[in-house]
Formats: sequence, C-alpha cells, structure tokens
Amino acid sequence: MTEKLFYTDPKVFEWDAEVTGAAFHDGLWHVTLDKTAFYPEGGGQPCDLGTIAGKEVIHVMKKGEEVVHIVKEKPEGTRVHCQIDKIRRLVHTQHHSGQHLLAAVCLKMYGAKTLSIHLSMNSAAIELDVPALSDEQLENIEKEVNRLILSGRRIRIFYINRAEAGRYDLDEIPEGIERLRIVEIEGVEYNACGGTHVGSTSEIGPLKILKTERVRGHVRLHFICGIRLFEDYKEKLSLLADILEKLSAAQDTVLQKIEKIKKELKEKEQKYNALFDEYAELLTDRFIAEQKGPTAGKIFPDKTVKELSVISHKLLQKGMKAAVLGTILENKIILSQNGDLAIDCGKIIKQHAPAFSGKGGGTPVKAQAQFPDSEKLNEFFRFVTGHLGN
Repeated sequence: MTEKLFYTDPKVFEWDAEVTGAAFHDGLWHVTLDKTAFYPEGGGQPCDLGTIAGKEVIHVMKKGEEVVHIVKEKPEGTRVHCQIDKIRRLVHTQHHSGQHLLAAVCLKMYGAKTLSIHLSMNSAAIELDVPALSDEQLENIEKEVNRLILSGRRIRIFYINRAEAGRYDLDEIPEGIERLRIVEIEGVEYNACGGTHVGSTSEIGPLKILKTERVRGHVRLHFICGIRLFEDYKEKLSLLADILEKLSAAQDTVLQKIEKIKKELKEKEQKYNALFDEYAELLTDRFIAEQKGPTAGKIFPDKTVKELSVISHKLLQKGMKAAVLGTILENKIILSQNGDLAIDCGKIIKQHAPAFSGKGGGTPVKAQAQFPDSEKLNEFFRFVTGHLGN
C-alpha cells in the first residue's frame, strides 16, 4: 500500500522513495512507490505531474490502495528522488478549496446545491441545481466568498468512522467507504472529500466569478482564484495595454474611442453596401448576357457569401430561374431558385454535399453549403450545375 503524502502533508513537493513495482503496459511504464506526494486523478481534481528520478510523469491514477505513476521511461535504480510540479499542485489545491467555499456559499445563500465540479489547469466550474442566478445574486455570492477568504478561516482535515457521520452536517456521504476523510472550513461547512486543500481560506487567494452558462437546465458557474487569477490579470492587463497603444487612447477614454470606431465602421459598411448594390446591378446584367440557359452558375475568387446572396437575389429578380454561386474566399456555395422549378435547394444540399465533404442546408428556394477546400467546392459546383441541366 502506497503511503499517501498528499494526505498527510499537501506541501511536500520533493521527497525520496523506494520503487516497489514497475510494469510495462502499452508502451508506458506503470511505477509504484512506497510513498508518494503525487495526487492521483479523482474526485474532480486532476492528477499531479512531475518527475521520478528525472523521468517525466505523464499521468497518475489510483488502483486499489496503490498509487500508479505512468512514465514513458523506466526510472533507474530502486531509490529515487521525486518532484511534483509545484505550481500545478498549488493551482489545483487553491481551486479545490475555492470550489468547496463557493459551493457552500451558493447553498447557504440561495439553496443552490452543487451537482458536479470541473477542475483543470485552464478552467474551474461548479454545476448548480438551479436554472439561473441573477447578476445581483452572483455579486452577493462573490462578495461573501471573498469576505470568508479574507477572514482566514481554518481549513482542517480529519478522519471519522462512517458511524460518526451523523454528528456532522455532511451534504453527501460517499458509498462504500468506512473511514471518511472530512474537510472542515471553520464555521462554514463539513465535506467528505479526498482532494488536496490549503490550510486556510486566506491561502485560496481572491476569487472571481467569470461567467455562467446553462447546462442540462442547470447553471454552470465558472470561476478563477489564487495563482491563476493573478496570471489571468497579468494577461488581461498586457492585452489592455496593447489595445490602448493601438488605439492611441487612455484607459478612461478607450470605451468612447471604441464606440466612435464602431459608429464609423457602421457608416462605412452602409456606404459599401450601397455601392455594392450598384455594382451587383451591373454585374448581373453582364452575367445574364453571358448565360445560355435559365440557370446562372459561377464561382467567384473573392466574394463573401453575403455578397453572393445579393447577386443571387438580383439574378432571380431579373428572370433567371436558378443560381449556383460559389466563393473561393469562404469555400461556400449558395443554391437558389425563383420557385418555378420542381427542386428543393435545401434537400439537394443536405443529400449531396456530404459526398463532397460538405455540409449545410436551407429552404426549398435557398440553401447554403460549406466545403473544406476549393477542390471539393468545385467538384460540388460541377455536380449541381450538371444536375440542374446547365
């Protein structure tokens, strides 16, 4: 049985251990140690990574009472020096404790029970059994969580027998476990948990709710705290500085500058649309004169699908029965007809585009398809124009 240092002292990042086993499976070595600080994946918390005798540990999992370390190369010797990625561990630990605190506050303030947790190096979230939370509720939750963080509440870990569970206000008791590991946030909650935690709420660092989303009729609350929040702040500050430089604006005037640019772009877009409409009139007249039948077909190298839609509409207005227009710029095709033909544009796209690695759909009179490259676009164009008898 592996001695689990991550339970007894979560701040152990380097140690020496004896190799108790090494087995080769599917091109990787599965190594066990007499003691380890590598936390195995489980309970919503990702595993630790690091090295054993200088060999990279790419995954850690629990197998019974053993902790199995997955490495590409077998560590040399039986006595090995181990080291875990300290920042990764701290990020996971801060977010796991932060998740406990956030979940407890959501439950206490608004009766929102946590259904699942999601922790990784890049994101953290809890899913709550409520359909939504208002902006005011989110602000209140965030304020209360950070108040508890600043108050420095002790986070204590202790063990009890299953028969003692009734003495504690536990929201959920894991099945099939006789010896329960309890994580207590002083004055806030008791929770049966096998993850790593900080010793005080103050070690979580500031916590920020980023956004919410609807998942299966519930609200998922995304948050960030501690080290990751600081790194995120640095990235956003750098991004803001870059934006201010490119806009030649001060921070207190950047929003006004952006609104001005948006207004100018809208005005330019309106002028462009008017000019393109005039150009499309001339283009379609010339286009129709070149056609030999009632169907117009052409692939443009540089038009947008929005521009194709304008051209297509004008072609039908001027007597063409159908139009097949493609754009190399976006690898898209618009198929349209004036309603006189016994064809369904949407069905043609849905039934035949997949044979050319395309996808799309639409109505009987107008449909659109997207292709991975110009070669497939051209192949489908030839098929459709042939299908329409052009």
